[in-house]
Amino acid sequence: MALGLSDDGVTRLDRARIARTALELLEAEGADAFSMRRLATALQIKSPSLYWHVRSKDELFDLLIDTVLGEVPLPEDDTRPWAERLHRIGLDLRRELLAHPQVAQLMPGRLAFGPHGLRLADHMIGVLRRAGFDDRLASYGYLLLMFYVVGFAAQETAFGKGPENPARLAEISDFLNDLPSDRYPNLVAVADTLTARPGLTSRFELGLTGILTGLAQDHPAP
Repeated sequence: MALGLSDDGVTRLDRARIARTALELLEAEGADAFSMRRLATALQIKSPSLYWHVRSKDELFDLLIDTVLGEVPLPEDDTRPWAERLHRIGLDLRRELLAHPQVAQLMPGRLAFGPHGLRLADHMIGVLRRAGFDDRLASYGYLLLMFYVVGFAAQETAFGKGPENPARLAEISDFLNDLPSDRYPNLVAVADTLTARPGLTSRFELGLTGILTGLAQDHPAP
């Protein structure tokens, strides 16, 4: 992959370029094969030069998470009701995580508090505060939505997306149907429903709507 050159022919290197290249490498080869050395090679630099910009793999992974969070649209002029705005953010965040499944796997257990993550948090909390929620419920709402979306996407990407997904669904359905119905009567009864179409988007929206409905029950009266 080619890097941009400055006027004097010297390769330019910044954190944005590092993040783009690292995302390509991570998605192409997976987290197990990823290393700082391989990233330096892809950037056509020596490893010590890379460490001038990111001090460790953990710092790099935080940068990648923040880069993906920066792709979530946060229109300030959105005048829709608060629940519709947060519903859209939830869908957009899941979409970006599914577009970068390796990053989705990195997120659980990490604080998404880079510049873009902070902007996302401030925006979501602000939507709730401006709607009349007190600080406690506004902060709870942000955490509930982030935990749900990130957790769902992490499980979803771990399960597998793409061409292999239908085969895995069929395999799971067969496994559940073969369970002894006298020991697991309820699980066997819903075996086909668990893996049926429509897929996980409808299930995701059901949970997202449930969280927002729960928040709405505590919404202060106008």
